[in-house]
Amino acid sequence: MHPDLEKLVQYDKINQATAEKIESLPPGTYCYHKTWGPGKVQSWDRLGLKIVIDFEGKKGHALGMQFAAASVTPIAEDCFLARRLRDPQELTALSESDPTALVKMVLSGNGGKMLLSDLESALKGAVIPDAKYKKWWESTKKKLRESPQFTVPSKRTEPLELREDDFNPVEGLVSQFQEARDLRAKLKAIEAILKEIGAFEGHRDVLVSLVSEISDVARKSIKLRSVAAVELILAREELQEEIDDFSPAEGEITTAEVLATEQQEIPELLRELTVSRLRQVLRSFPLAFGEEEWVTKMHEFIPTSNLRTIGEIASWMNDAEKLEEFLGYLETNLLQRTITSDSLAWICRERSGLAAPIFTPTLCLSVIASLEADQLNEESAVRSANRLRDLIESDSKLISDLIAESDIGTIRNFAGRLMSSMSFDDLTRKSLMARIIKLYPDTMDLLGNTDREKEEKLIVSESSLAEREAAYDKLVKEEIPQNREDIKVARSYGDLRENFEYKAAKDMQRILMKRQHDWERDLKLAQSSDFSNPDTTKVSIGTVVDLEPVDAGKPLTYTILGAWDSDPEKKILSYLSERGKVMLDAKPGDTVNLPLGDGLIERYRVKAIRAWK
Repeated sequence: MHPDLEKLVQYDKINQATAEKIESLPPGTYCYHKTWGPGKVQSWDRLGLKIVIDFEGKKGHALGMQFAAASVTPIAEDCFLARRLRDPQELTALSESDPTALVKMVLSGNGGKMLLSDLESALKGAVIPDAKYKKWWESTKKKLRESPQFTVPSKRTEPLELREDDFNPVEGLVSQFQEARDLRAKLKAIEAILKEIGAFEGHRDVLVSLVSEISDVARKSIKLRSVAAVELILAREELQEEIDDFSPAEGEITTAEVLATEQQEIPELLRELTVSRLRQVLRSFPLAFGEEEWVTKMHEFIPTSNLRTIGEIASWMNDAEKLEEFLGYLETNLLQRTITSDSLAWICRERSGLAAPIFTPTLCLSVIASLEADQLNEESAVRSANRLRDLIESDSKLISDLIAESDIGTIRNFAGRLMSSMSFDDLTRKSLMARIIKLYPDTMDLLGNTDREKEEKLIVSESSLAEREAAYDKLVKEEIPQNREDIKVARSYGDLRENFEYKAAKDMQRILMKRQHDWERDLKLAQSSDFSNPDTTKVSIGTVVDLEPVDAGKPLTYTILGAWDSDPEKKILSYLSERGKVMLDAKPGDTVNLPLGDGLIERYRVKAIRAWK
């Protein structure tokens, strides 16, 4: 024992047990306290019977020797907590360059397993900034799941585990599949096996057994989780190709079998699958529906398909020498005006390629009609019109190609409808129109004649205008930028197919963009007024109207004010409201039919009109 500690024991300053503990904490030793975290022993204060420790955020902290002996534990110099105290910047760099190595280091110092909440406590703030931790963990979690050395829990109540360095990778990869509790986790386990297929050399029997297990899981799940089950089957079929001289077992469930028996699930399947899996499904159509029927059957799913899926269908049809039938189907839909926005977007995108035969001079009218229709159909607009609209905005040559061979009547029709389209904001409409005018200067007059909004001013009160301007300012400076950040963060969580946060953020983006467009238009049209000196010979903006019932009912008094001034509780009506419109220009003695809803009305006679102020 250290001589100084022996003297302290000899003079009954500390007991033997305390001295032995303090001897394990000489100056320079790294240690840990459950409240203050890791620290480094700086010195012993023999006279004061204290031990001085530099903790994180608490330098030079003195503890009584007896208390330190009971609450402070020595730790190895190369362990995670010691390194966090000594050089947190080094660990921060490691979190960016090799996050799995960092997690391995933390787990190694905790017996190979720990709860996710404990991992977060060890890293968040000290190594990884608070604001970045959630995004970092979502990214790191994917990498951990790809490594067979880690067992990543699906629930936060279960531990994250590190397998031994000498574990068998084949056993680890297979056990990941067997231990996975849901189909999505099992699929990821199979994909991890496919990435590490080289490790299975000489283990053909293991792969054959695994194929059988996957088939059993898929068959049991097909009725409840069709899409996920098909993904399992597709992954299994890819795995089968890696097995030498493999012959499928009799009765083994196949993609073609599922397509034939679960046709109601095909639309979702085509939308949700990755491109490589989607191509596998399309190649299975002939087996599922027969050589004579599969083309017609594939056509049935085009109306519910997105742009990406339609592109893959076209590519597969072309490879199968069925492109002519595919284009014929789209052409029929064009003539019948039943073609979807995504199909039109594909035709426009492939106008110099596969779709060249049906890119005709009248297609421009189909494009603008589709945008108009989708603008009225909110769900469709969210799903598909954005892709067509975005293509029109981003492809600088598309407008000129659409009208290149059209007659001037078709061009003027297209340009006029484009200028009044609510699918584009004011600046974009003018930019698109400029492309048309550059080719056909005679359409210049449409710029002044189609924008009826400029002739329809909104009369508003000064106070309501100030409120709307403040709300618009908050929208563009706070709400929309915050929504962009929400989308970025949500996108980082991965797997957009099941990412609720991403879908919610995108839905909010649509709402905010529409609100911005509407408010910009309204503010341009707004004309403020104090409603002084209104025309009281008739009902006009700024008047108070007394009404008496013609049939039955109670007398009413309404104040008619600006577009944004409605306050039904105070009987203040906007001149643009249903009742406001009915009463405008009515004179004393006139009868007005006030709407009640559901087509019903109540009749009132204008008794008197006076100025509001």
